Parts: sequence; C-alpha cells; structure tokens
Amino acid sequence: MSYLAEKHIIGSLLMDKDCMNNIYSMLEPEMFTSEILGKVYHEYQRAFDRGYVLTLPMIEQKLSSDNFPSDLIMEELRACLADTITSAEVAQNADVLVNAYKARRLDKMLSTVKVSPGNVKPLIRALTQELEALQKGETTQSKTLAEIAAENMDNYFKEKETEPVYIGFDKLDDYLGGLEGGDMIVIGARPAVGKSAFVTQIARNLARKHKRVGFYNLEMQNKQVYERFVVNESGIGLTRLRKAIKFLGDEKERFDRANEMLAKADNIIITSTGSKTVGEIKAESRHMDYDIIIIDYLQLLKAESTYRGNRAAEVGEISRAVKNMAMELNIPVVALSQLNRASEGRDNREPSMAELREAGNIEQDASVIMLLWNVNEEDKSLKGCKIEKNRQGECGKVILRFNGDTMNFVETDETVKSANEWKKAADDNPFA
Repeated sequence: MSYLAEKHIIGSLLMDKDCMNNIYSMLEPEMFTSEILGKVYHEYQRAFDRGYVLTLPMIEQKLSSDNFPSDLIMEELRACLADTITSAEVAQNADVLVNAYKARRLDKMLSTVKVSPGNVKPLIRALTQELEALQKGETTQSKTLAEIAAENMDNYFKEKETEPVYIGFDKLDDYLGGLEGGDMIVIGARPAVGKSAFVTQIARNLARKHKRVGFYNLEMQNKQVYERFVVNESGIGLTRLRKAIKFLGDEKERFDRANEMLAKADNIIITSTGSKTVGEIKAESRHMDYDIIIIDYLQLLKAESTYRGNRAAEVGEISRAVKNMAMELNIPVVALSQLNRASEGRDNREPSMAELREAGNIEQDASVIMLLWNVNEEDKSLKGCKIEKNRQGECGKVILRFNGDTMNFVETDETVKSANEWKKAADDNPFA
C-alpha cells in the first residue's frame, strides 16, 4: 500500500508541479521505501526551494549521477504516471505514506525495547518522548550523556568513516582539524586584503575533493565570480583576462582547461545577490545536500526584523541566525566579515577579533575566527592569517603569499615574527 502511494505521489508531481504546495510540509525523502522515488522527491524539494521547474530530462540527468541506470529511472517514472489517474488525491496519498513511515518507526522502536525493573522508569520517560515526537512528526532532541557516549565512542582512534571538511591549506587544516557540522567559521579582514579571493580558492579546493559547496556571493555579479575562478585555475592574470583581445602563447590552452574544469564543477552552486536573509538561504539550502556554505559577506545579509538604527543588534541577530542555520542543517557555514580600522593604528597592523565590524554576537557565536591582514603595506603580497578562536582545536598564525592578479594564496614556511622582522629590515634600509 505504501509503495502504491509513493508512485501516486510522484505521478501527481509529474502531472502537476503545483501539487508540491500541498505536500511539502508533510513529506521527507526518508519516508519513501523506494530509494529511486525518494531521490525523485528530493529533487522536487530542491526545485521547490529554489523556484525552478523540474523536468523529466533533469530528473534523469540528476539521478543518473547517483549510479541509477537511465532506463531504470525512466521505467519507474513511466510506471508512476501510468498508475496515477489524477493529482487531486496527492494529499491523501501523502497521509498514507506518513502513517506507513510512522508505523515502521514505531515497530522498530518497540522491537528494541528491553524492560527490566531497574530501567523501567527512564525507559517509560524515553518512550513517552519518542511517542509524542512521532505523533507530531518530529524526532526527539534531548538525550542522556550515556546515549551520546554510546553513539560516538566507537568513532575515535580509527580511520574516520566521514572525512571532516578540509579547506585545502595544510598548515591551517592542521590547526583546524577539519570543519564539522554546526560550525560557524568567521573570516575577517579589512577591505581589499583578499578575503573574497581566499574563500574562492577554498571553494575551488573543496570542489576538487568532490565536496558540494553553496557559495553565496552578495557583493559581486556572476560574471565577476566566474572571472575569479578562471584566473585562479588558469594562472592568467585578472587584468589580462579582462583586457586582452587575443590569446598569446599557451593562454588558450590554459583558458580552455580552466573552463573545462568549471564545466565539471556542478558541485559548486553559486548564488549572487545583494539582498538575502539567512532564512532565505536556509530555505534554499535545506535539500541541497551541501557539505559547506560560504557567505560573502555577513554584513550584507538582511535581518528578518527591523532594528531602527541599532546596527549592532541587527548584526547580532544575523550572526545568531547563521549559527542556528549551521546547527540545523548540520554543516559548516563560513561567513566573511569586515573589520573596523582599529588595527591600522598599530605598527604591525595585526587585527584582533574585537575589531569585527558591527560585531553584535559574532565573537560569541563563531566556532572559529580567522583573521587576514597585510603584514607589510609596501608588499601586499605578504598576508598574515591567524586563527584567533578555535573552539575545538588549536589557535595559530600562518604567513601566506598572495598573487592578486591570479587570486591565488600559497602557504609559506615563514612565521609572523620573521615576516615582521623582514618588514622592519626593509623599513630601516629601503635601498637594501
């Protein structure tokens, strides 16, 4: 009965995309017993979230990449259409599917219960919570420390089944130990230091590891984001790319090779807009299976409420919303942030997290705070990068070399101290 309801639901969606309005809040892909139909429904959720029409060729293309043969996908979809007379009963079929899912969960819950006089009271409490949550279509949130320990104790001192998200800079990754679900990572810098180029390179590094990246660039047009990826991949300078009227040397091969890589990078989803709330980003991202979300940058996000000039409170609400999104979606979220001018009055120009512009609750909400600055104002290719806050790991400093024309950062073996000594020597003897 459940499988027939699943076929009717997908058949109804194939007939009438507006059916999604009636069942979106009722169903999740894990409620389907058919893996193929669950994945088809997942694609309809994504389309609904992002406001585009899902077609049969799109379904075939997206699911084929999940190791389902195209002929099997199309055969299943044709069967769904053949068995569905009308889309008018989609809500009733969704209700059948929900009840079947709850029945499976209840059966599994009861089959694992082992009652003894010593555990009867906590067991009754736990079952009551589970049953109330099941009735509401939710999952229980509270767990005992013993339950949490039992779930996690076997995941240590062994090869990790799920690799944390590494940003692709070896020294920084050693400090960070990998980014995890629920982390809010803030990267702060003054304007024109290179923070946008830095996260563009991080996105490229992640894409090469087959990670799925949601890249929200709120200050550039799509064309400008594309140019940054092309120069970072090809090594052709940004100025050259924008002004050249013909290829020289091996530029065509490098340009074509970069575009070939970008053509395959369908795991980087770029949204460029100057007007977005965290709630809108969360709604768009909920069913996208991202491994990480990058937001460039935090101060350009809109608040859900009006604060009548209290900008610190407004940014505080945005910061909390970003942290809550990371927790709810269980993925790391990287948010760039501007810094105020305080560090410009220091000899070494090294910033602190207290200088996050319109800070609000950013310092408190962030799991990790990384800061970039120009170590030497005369040589802006020399960048300091420090991890000033790291809730689950070490703090430290790294010197990066930055090629502004190709938007490329490279870690060096220099320390911040040695870089500053080099700067002082250059200041003392400008003709050296």
